[in-house]
Amino acid sequence: MNSALWTAGRRSWASCRSVSSRSFTGRSTSRWYSSTRPSFDEEASPVVKKEDKAELRKIASEFGRRRAAYNRQVSQLRREYMEEYQRHKQEDEALRDAEQEEAKRKRLERQRAKNERSVQNTMRQGELRRQTQLAFEDHLRVQQEKRDAKKELFTRAQQLLVNELEEEAPLWLTTPEEVEAAFTPEAEQLLWARPHGVLGVPNPSLDSHFWQYETHTWEMGKTYKTHQDILLEQCEEEVYHATNVDPEFWTPERVQAQEELERKAKLRANVRLEGRRALLKRQQQYLDEENETPEGEPPKPQPIPSLGVLGNVRAQEKEGAEVLFKDPTQFFIFDRDSSNSLSASSISTDESDLYSGPALGAPVDIRDPLRSDSPQGRVFPQAVGKMPKPDMRTEKEKKRQEREEKLWAAAQAQARSDMNEIDLAADEDADFGEPIDYDNNEDWDSDDEDWAKGLDPDLDSEIINLPRESRFREEDIEWVIESLENKAKSMENHVRNTVNSMEQEVRSRKDRRGSEETSEEVVGGPILDEETCKMLTGAGADAEKYEKLLQSLSEDQLLALFALEAERNVGSDEEGANLFEKIPNLSKEQLS
Repeated sequence: MNSALWTAGRRSWASCRSVSSRSFTGRSTSRWYSSTRPSFDEEASPVVKKEDKAELRKIASEFGRRRAAYNRQVSQLRREYMEEYQRHKQEDEALRDAEQEEAKRKRLERQRAKNERSVQNTMRQGELRRQTQLAFEDHLRVQQEKRDAKKELFTRAQQLLVNELEEEAPLWLTTPEEVEAAFTPEAEQLLWARPHGVLGVPNPSLDSHFWQYETHTWEMGKTYKTHQDILLEQCEEEVYHATNVDPEFWTPERVQAQEELERKAKLRANVRLEGRRALLKRQQQYLDEENETPEGEPPKPQPIPSLGVLGNVRAQEKEGAEVLFKDPTQFFIFDRDSSNSLSASSISTDESDLYSGPALGAPVDIRDPLRSDSPQGRVFPQAVGKMPKPDMRTEKEKKRQEREEKLWAAAQAQARSDMNEIDLAADEDADFGEPIDYDNNEDWDSDDEDWAKGLDPDLDSEIINLPRESRFREEDIEWVIESLENKAKSMENHVRNTVNSMEQEVRSRKDRRGSEETSEEVVGGPILDEETCKMLTGAGADAEKYEKLLQSLSEDQLLALFALEAERNVGSDEEGANLFEKIPNLSKEQLS
């Protein structure tokens, strides 16, 4: 009975708890889930009787009353909790709103300060832009004034140039005929035969003095010229000079006048060079005296020297003239050759800074600072190569020398392997004897003995004392003659082949077209090819003159010229004038 009641009360309590839990949480869980299937207790318990139902109802009503009280307490607790929650929430919101207001106020204050700084910076930048604009406008005004002044100067210079050109305009050569008429043989000799030749006016331009300088380059090739090559070049230069320089035009009086003019120009250039050197030394002395620092003070920076000295030509010539009167040996070579024996201490000057030393005699030449003191009379020495002498040793001597060289090399290798750092340091301080004097070295392979062999020291002293680069033997002369003959034959063959080809071309054109227009085209076209023109120019002939002469010949005259040239190459040796005289119907202008 008690167990049944206890079981029924437990089941009703469990169902009430399940209902209460679902009503409180709003959800059901599997823990309080009850099914319609009877439990183990229900199956095991006996059937409740009717008299127990009243007791169960009482228990259920008590349980419902207690449950309602419990629910009322829980509801009251929830309301209190909700009120407390709402109060804390309002406090938190009020605190958060206060913090947000404080942050907003600080942000607005920072923004205000930033805006104030931005306004100040904007005003400052505006003032800077205004000042920059004013400075730029001032700069533009100054530069425009400079440009206007420079433009005015250029305009004046251009006007002066135009005026000079207008004065020279009647003397200009504007047509080919005028140019050909002006370039006469005499004019070509004046322009090309001598250095610094000028045709037309004595000073053609303001920068003509820059052309008085020359460059000097030392040939650094590994292959030296032999005596044969030097003699061949000298012969070719002499032939070129004889071909291009007209002896009838360049009379001794005219050559002497031109050489005197060149010596004056050379002396003036040397005086100017020495004056420039003296002015630069004086300027350096002034700078050193001005920047001299007392002892104990830091040195002053070296100032930049002025380059105005290099542009003052009159000051250079004046200073150079003073040096010339003080020491003429720097500019002239005298007949007594006392300049070599004079020292700087023996040269004395009087109160007027004039030379008052020993008598020097008459000047014989202008001193060249680059060539006068050179043994060969050149800016750079000319290295002359020579063929090695034939090896006259026997096979036994050659093998002995090879064996000695091998033994010496092995000994040196063994010595190097046995050396330590101390030995190497000692070798660095070792004394290898006096340095070699290359000017007075007698161990080199000299050919002075071979050159002096068979010559008398008294009668042939000039031949014996010739410089080594000017010693030419018979085999050298024979080689040069052979080379010149081969070159002449090569040129003759080239000219002969060119003439034959031109003759064949003329004949083929005549056979192909036989009209006058075709013949005029043949005559009017270029007859001499480019290689032939180069050879004629290299030989000193006027290629244009020959081209015009061949152009003026008719077809029959060209064929006659080719035939006569072929006969002259085969047999007779006639001069060119006689050859042209045999051409039929030649005018005097063509022959001249």
